[in-house]
Formats: sequence, structure tokens, C-alpha cells
Amino acid sequence: MKYEYKLVSSLAAIACMTGTVAHADEIVVSGQRAQQIRAIDEKRDALGIVDVASADEIGRLPDRNVAEVIERLPGVGVQYDQGEGRYVAIRGIPSDLNGYTLNGFEIGNPDGGTRALPLDIISGQLLSRVEVTKVRTPDLSGQGIGGTVNLVPQTAFDFAEPFVLSGSAQVGFQQLNKDDHPVQADISVGGRFGDDEQFAILIGGSYSDRTFTSNGLYPDDWFPVEEAARGGMPTNIKYTDYSLSRERIGLSGSLDFRTGNTELYLRGFYSRFTEDEYRQRFRLDFSDGAVFDANGVTGISDDTEQRSDLRLEYKEKSVLTGMLGGETTFGDWTLAYGGARTHNEVIEPNEVWQFRGNPGDVTFDFTDLLYTVTPVNGPLEPADMGFRSYAVQDEFGEEDIWQFRSDLRYDGDWGFAKLGVNARLADKSFIDESLSYTRNAAPDRFTLDGLSGDNVTVYPDADHGYVIAPVIDADLIRAFTEANLSGPLFVQNGSQIGPDDADFSLEEDVYAAYAMADFAFSESVALTAGVRVEHTKLDITGYVDSDGTFVEVTDSNDYTDVLPTAILRIKPSDDVTVRLAYSRSVGRPAYSSLQPGGSFDAEDEILSVGNPNLKPYRAESLDMTFEYYFARGGLLSAGVFAKWIDNPIFGSSTEISDATFNGVTYDTLTVNQPANASSGEIVGLELAWQQQFTFLPGALSGLGAAANVTVTDGLLRVPGRDSTQFPEQSELLWGAQLFYQYGPVEASLAYHHTGRALIGVAGDPIDDQFNDNLRRLDAKISLAMGDHFTVFAQGQNLTDEPTRQYQGYNRDWVIQRERYGRVFWAGASFQW
Repeated sequence: MKYEYKLVSSLAAIACMTGTVAHADEIVVSGQRAQQIRAIDEKRDALGIVDVASADEIGRLPDRNVAEVIERLPGVGVQYDQGEGRYVAIRGIPSDLNGYTLNGFEIGNPDGGTRALPLDIISGQLLSRVEVTKVRTPDLSGQGIGGTVNLVPQTAFDFAEPFVLSGSAQVGFQQLNKDDHPVQADISVGGRFGDDEQFAILIGGSYSDRTFTSNGLYPDDWFPVEEAARGGMPTNIKYTDYSLSRERIGLSGSLDFRTGNTELYLRGFYSRFTEDEYRQRFRLDFSDGAVFDANGVTGISDDTEQRSDLRLEYKEKSVLTGMLGGETTFGDWTLAYGGARTHNEVIEPNEVWQFRGNPGDVTFDFTDLLYTVTPVNGPLEPADMGFRSYAVQDEFGEEDIWQFRSDLRYDGDWGFAKLGVNARLADKSFIDESLSYTRNAAPDRFTLDGLSGDNVTVYPDADHGYVIAPVIDADLIRAFTEANLSGPLFVQNGSQIGPDDADFSLEEDVYAAYAMADFAFSESVALTAGVRVEHTKLDITGYVDSDGTFVEVTDSNDYTDVLPTAILRIKPSDDVTVRLAYSRSVGRPAYSSLQPGGSFDAEDEILSVGNPNLKPYRAESLDMTFEYYFARGGLLSAGVFAKWIDNPIFGSSTEISDATFNGVTYDTLTVNQPANASSGEIVGLELAWQQQFTFLPGALSGLGAAANVTVTDGLLRVPGRDSTQFPEQSELLWGAQLFYQYGPVEASLAYHHTGRALIGVAGDPIDDQFNDNLRRLDAKISLAMGDHFTVFAQGQNLTDEPTRQYQGYNRDWVIQRERYGRVFWAGASFQW
């Protein structure tokens, strides 16, 4: 993918400059430099506070998906899953409180119970740019307390030439899985036609397939132990051998028409992400009766249990969107109109087998951070591991969204006025069909003997190897289960017929209207101000499991939000812009919190359910940014922000006297459900710098650099426990890039640090879990082979960085260390 940015010049001839092609009346800046200029200009011209990653930036950085692309922008933190970026937190706000749009239409979510869009389902190859709006204008959706991620697919009007044929292909080499080579390819074809090139069509496709391995260590449930050197110990040790096959398929199409006073478009976008996962896990439970030696790092434990688990899981997530719209200008008036239809889907079947045995005493050694636990008599043999359980689960979710919008704008000498209406009508459902089996009484029992495979050694880091023994052979256990499932060896728990307590269906309609104006008081001062009103209507159905009987529960809710925005732009000079902003936004609760289903324990009189009457998060924000555009492609910016957030959601427990459930009255009923807390706040500072060193002589003029840092401080008040930071909030984010473009050579070296972040708030601070610091170093180099072909190589995770998690504010209390290894790619691209 290649774009060109034209700078008109009155010079008859211009000397050749780095990254440019000289013409008689213009300089054509191409490649990554052109896109840096374009991204900076879009930020500069925006009414709100916006950061942009544009097309060649997506191409130049060795990122697999959209989450990893926007991680390079200031204030964006990413949660990784199996070594790939998935969810993004903006300015310390959890990912499910962001807004996610495609060409300005809300994209929804294929996942079941969350509003956090998994951005790893979308590759970047078919996008023109990704916009992260941190302070929105009233014509944009009110959802997005952290910000809004807008995906903009490419069209034929994005390219300099009237005919477009471009693509790339690459193959990878993996440190931890040398036998499987990942592949990735994309192609775009189209162009503009007609007497005035008023018609444009572009069709694109992308494909990637990667089978890879990860090795992990996953202890559980640390608790205080006075004599332990770490101050505590976990209840177990688990280590795993994961093998995953991930496939992404993307399709994009656009048909555009521009003539006279009218522009029309018809666009479609499809993305499908599949994951076929094999998880082999060894587990030792050892904490009961544990005795430490005097050194506090070694000891022995009795009454232990050994487990072997095998999980086979398939996931398929897809997004399909069609959009139709345009705009027509009548003198000073412009009418824009559009509609969209989105269908999201998730399919997730899985199977889990578990075998258990008792190995006797075990010794443990906590000298290293990755500790060891060793059975005194060695691991159990397959014949000593008895079948304990088998579970099969089939989850399915879908979401259908209709959206409509209309905007009317008037342009005058003083600025412009704009008003409009929007509607989003969403139907969402989720079905969880689960069935579990346990062992029978003797003699109708079986062991792992004859169903095991070769032992496996896993390396959560390069220096610590853990042996998984015995291993459950996937083919043998599947065949055995299929042959014996209806016999006496498997005892079914409950029934698969009927609903489940995780099932829900809902209708969520959002109707909005707004009015805004932009006043240009002078060439150096302008004010954008307006208000947006959104009315949300929710009808939702769930099911409560009462001792195997499922009770249908239906509820509804509606609320109205008034969301004002005011953005003052001051330009003391052509190169400096200062923005002062006040805004209000909402974050609707996760579907899993809203759905009224759950479980009821009649014996203990405990009802655990969701809460359809939850209020949305509501935030008021103040922002101030300073932007200095000191050179073409150069930017120095600083910004401070503060957010005051009402109605944060937490888990509550309430005792109700003389409560009735399902027609029965109880003296005291304990109700566990999400509830709204009082408030929280978060403040932060963003700094960013980018520069192209064109003033240097010769080949050195091809150098450029960029860096950014974000510091945040948050306070979330949670009833019943100490205040804490927000989930997914990293107090420190920073990144740096060194890039180079001279003649046929382009290269980049990118480093990013995501600071540790709370995963979720527990009832007791000692049970809080955290993602530890994550650091990534990636590199890419390319060489143009003439005007049409480029070859390139890139490396990802060059420092072999694992992901780490810990518990209870103690980084020695490790609950995950997962290693993925380095990945190297080689490929070629072309364009006509």
C-alpha cells in the first residue's frame, strides 16, 4: 500500500530530497514520510482532540492487528492475549468503556458479554487509517469515556493514481514453533473512472494464518504465610503447553460517486477471526500441610493432588457491515445521510477432560521467581491417573444492528452550524449450551492408561523447563469418549435441554439528536460548542438456575443523557495550536452485568444475578493540549486531562428481609449482583514528539524519530474496601521509534512499554490481580526494487518478552508467566 502527498512548488526544478521525487512544479513525498505528514495534518485540522495512525504507518510497523497499531499512539495501552494485542484502554479507562466505530457507524461486538471490541479480529491491511478521538464533538456518539476508535477502510480516492493494484505477501519463522511457518497476504484492486474520474471502486482482501506455541506457568490463589520468604504461597502450580492456529480473513469493498454537489458511497466490510486451540496442562495442588524450612524458600507438603487437563477449543468471531450514504450541497447548506447494517457473530465450542491422582509428598523450592514443586516419588504414571470429569460447551452469540443518521450543516463567514439525528437499534443474544460428565462408582471407572501421549517439556522462560507428564493424547481421548459416552463410564450431570444461566437476549435502542456550532472569532481563536442528547431503551431477558430449574426473568430500563461539549482553539501562530475542552460522555454497562440471569441457592438462600437497572458510567472531562508543528512532518505536543466518573460498577452483596423469589418467601435473602458505586477520577499527562531530520546532510537526512509518554493517576472508590486504581489503567505508558527513509531504503525500530495494570477489582485487595509491565521491541526494513516492487523483512518481540501477571500488589506472587518467543518475517509487496 503506497500513498503520495503533493506539495506544490513554484520552482522550475527542485533538487532531489530524501523520500521525495522531484517534478517541475511539485514535490511528491511518498512512503512512510507521506503518511506521517498526513496523520499530523489530520490531527492539526481536527476540531476535537484526535490521534491518527494512517496507512503506511500500518504497513511500516510490524503489527499483526489494529490493537497493536494504535498502541503506538499516546495514551493507548493494550492487553495482550497469547502474544497478540486484543483490547485497548485509552487514557487509563477500561476497554469496555470506549466507543468503536467503522466509518463513523458503531461497530458493535461479536463477543458475548462485553462491550470491549477485540481488535485482534481486524487486520490493518485494508484500512486507510485508524482515528482515536479523545475529545469528541457533539456529532459523534456519546459512548466512549476513554475515547473512540474509528476504523476507516480505504477507497480508490485515497490513492494518487487513477488505477490501483497493490498487495503484499510474507512468510514467518518462529522461535518456539520452527516447523510451522505463518503466512500473511493482502491485495487491493480498483480505480477511478469517468470523464472527471467521478466514479471510484476498490476491492480488497487480506489473509493471515499462524500456528504457534506458547509455554506458561500459572499458579493460583496466593495467601499469606508468615514463614515464607515471599510472604505467602499459592495453592498450586500449573504449567501448560498451548498450541494455537489463528486465521484472519478480511474483505473490503467501496463504490463511490462524486460529481457536482453530490457524493454517494456504498461500502462493505467483513472480518473473520478463527482460533483453534490445544491446551495441555499439568497441575499440582500442594498447599495443605505445607511446611517451610528455616530459609523460607524450600519445604515439603503432604496431602497433594496431581491433575492432567486437556482443553480443545475453537473460536470464530466475525463482523459484517454494509453502509450506504452520501451528502448533497445546496449553496451554503450540506445535507449528509447514511445507514448501516451490521451482523456480528461468535461461535465457541470446546471440550475439557480431567484426570486426577495422589502422588504423596512433594517438595517445593521458591528460590527462583519461577518456582518448582516436585513429587518425592516422581510424577504419577498414566495408570495412576483416574478419570474425573468431561465437559462439552457450545457457545453462540450474535448481534444485529441497524443504524441511521442525518446531518444538516450551514456554512457562513463566521464558521458553521450543524444539527442532526441518529438511531442505533441493536438486537443481541447469547446462548451457552453446556453439558458435563463425571466418573461413575467402581468398577465402572477408567484411568489414563492407554490414552496418554509423549511427555512434553515447556519453557516459561529460556532457563526453566517443566515436564508435563502424563500427557493426554487428544486423538485417543476423543475416540474413547465418542465410543463410551453413552455407557457406564461417563455419568451425565443435569440436562442439556433448555436455557442456561449465562443465556440472555436483549434489545438496546439508542436515539440521539445534537446541535453544534463552530465560531471563528478571528484567525487565531475559534470555539466549537454544542450538546448531544441520547435516550437509551433496554429490554433484556435472562434465566436464573434454581437447583436445575431455569426461571425466565425479563426486565427493562431506560435513561436519557445530556452531553455538552465545548472546545476552544487558540492559534497564537500558524505553527501553534492550543485546545481547551470540556466534554461529557457515557459508558454503558457490560451486557454480562446487565443480564438478569444467574443462580439461586435455595438451601443457603443466596441469589446471584445481574442488574438490568444499572446506570451507565457518566464522565465529565477537562482537557488542555499544546501542539507545536515546527516542521513538515514534525510535531511537539503536550496535554493534560482530568475525568470525574460517576456510577462506577462493582460487585455488591445485600441482605433483604421477607424477600420473595419464584413464588417463595424467605426470611432473609442474600442478593449478590453488580451495583453502582459513587465516583472515581483519573488525571493524566501526555507528551509526544515526532520529527523528520531532513536538515541533516546526505543519507543522514533519511532519519526520523518519534516518542511519546503518558502518565496517569486514577482513584476508584469501591464500597467495602480500600479505593483502588481503574482496571486496565497503566500509570506509565511510553514508546519510541527510530525510522529511516532514503532512496529505496525504508526501516523502523519501535519499542513500547505498557506499565502494569489492574485486571479486575476483587472483594479483598489481596486477591486483586495485575498485568505486569510489558515491553516490546519490533523492527522492519524494506528495499524498493524499482518503481513497483519492494522486498522487506521484519522481526517481532525481539527481546523474547513474556506476559506476566501477579496477585495482591506483590510482584513476587506470580499467577502467570507466558512465553511466545520471537517471530521473523520476510516478504514482498507490489503496486501499480
